[in-house]
Amino acid sequence: MPRVGNAATRLVIFRGDSASGKTTAALALRPELGRKVALIHQDYVRRQVLQNEDRLERARDAGILIVGAARDALDLGYDVVLDGIFNLRDYSALFERLYRDHRGQTRIYQFDVGLDETLRRHAGRPLSNEFGEEKVREWYDGWQPLPWYHETRVGPEVTTADLVSTILRDLDQDRAALS
Repeated sequence: MPRVGNAATRLVIFRGDSASGKTTAALALRPELGRKVALIHQDYVRRQVLQNEDRLERARDAGILIVGAARDALDLGYDVVLDGIFNLRDYSALFERLYRDHRGQTRIYQFDVGLDETLRRHAGRPLSNEFGEEKVREWYDGWQPLPWYHETRVGPEVTTADLVSTILRDLDQDRAALS
């Protein structure tokens, strides 16, 4: 695959279990990165674009579309924030290729808040009306570190504001190291 993006583009990937705080963090981070930011939600691609309600069915198709959109957005000069469950089985190889091909900065954060906290958070969101605790338990993967990248672990004690500050600091440090 050809290289993507440029030295100034930034790719941030949020992965982890359902209801762990990924989308909340992605929505909070986006305005802090600037005007030209593409936010790509796995749930949107899977549910709206592919009309696929089952997380496991057609996961490969969703992964190809998500990474393809990210590559195109980086090539257009956008920073990209990816937000989704992005389990190891279906996404590790796709993300490794994207990471290695990206000319700019890449940071990956995995949300690991534990099953009890995941269930508590799920109960307080609108999606809890669409699927219940048994589905969340069935989908729960827990900590699944990528074998090729030392991602930052985001625990239940980390607030959204603190995480956004950490990410901005991480990106600033990366940029300074490249200079």
